[in-house]
Amino acid sequence: MKVLSFGSLNFDHVYQMHHFVEAKETTSSLSYQKGFGGKGLNQSIALAKSGIDVYHAGRVGEDGQPFIDYLQKYGVKTDYLKKDVDEVTGHAIIQVCNGENCIILHGGANQAIDEKQIDDVLQHFSSQDMLLIQNEISCLDYLIRQAHQKGMKIAFNTAPMDEKVFKYPIELVDIFIVNEIEAMGLAKVQSHDVDDIIKGLQDAYPDKQIVLTIGSDGSYYIGSGRVIHQDAYQVHAVDTTAAGDTFTGYFLASLLRDESIENALRIASKASSITVTKDGAAQSIPSLQEVLGSL
Repeated sequence: MKVLSFGSLNFDHVYQMHHFVEAKETTSSLSYQKGFGGKGLNQSIALAKSGIDVYHAGRVGEDGQPFIDYLQKYGVKTDYLKKDVDEVTGHAIIQVCNGENCIILHGGANQAIDEKQIDDVLQHFSSQDMLLIQNEISCLDYLIRQAHQKGMKIAFNTAPMDEKVFKYPIELVDIFIVNEIEAMGLAKVQSHDVDDIIKGLQDAYPDKQIVLTIGSDGSYYIGSGRVIHQDAYQVHAVDTTAAGDTFTGYFLASLLRDESIENALRIASKASSITVTKDGAAQSIPSLQEVLGSL
């Protein structure tokens, strides 16, 4: 089985801050770093570092050659990554303060993905393969329908969560991967109580597999009439950027290797806990050897 990660690529502009900028405020950063990011890129690298054969499809601007080189450095196949002469590469403005972050996204070339590109890519994949998507690229409704028509298994990380998600044919998705806020939106519940969120997800999507991450409170698998909980590994968080993407990649990798749900949650949780102890996005994702060696 191959994994097609059809997703976003962003230049990350990361600013370490005393506090998050407020309305009408101008303030100085403690430091600045430019790196490679985008949920699509991060999840592709997490899959590759966990030992899975992954192809990244997406779109960058003419300045996007560094992304191709970067993905290839980590073993991600870039056959279906397209350069766009009319759009700039997507980018993110990231403030980091006390281990937390807030992010502004500009989609750029990520929002120029069209039906022709999707058709050109999907002809190379079959019912034996998995599609991994996030909510940071255009034409997702068409991509979901066409992948389902080919019989591909579809995993959807609904981030960022917004009303567009409900305009997609999400009934065709096999696996949802969400954090607490995304889960509340997906299940349309107002309560932050984990039990209420889980019940809302079960009621709304009884036939789906759902992975729910709750930060320091751990993670849950919901599906097939079961709810399985995994405690979070307690670490000192330096930067939470890419923690969820690491979890997604490592969890799916374990499923693809036919490991138990319990083990998939355990390995994904450990990988994510290592990511938050390092600065940056993709570069903070650990290798499989590092994860297994720390269990």
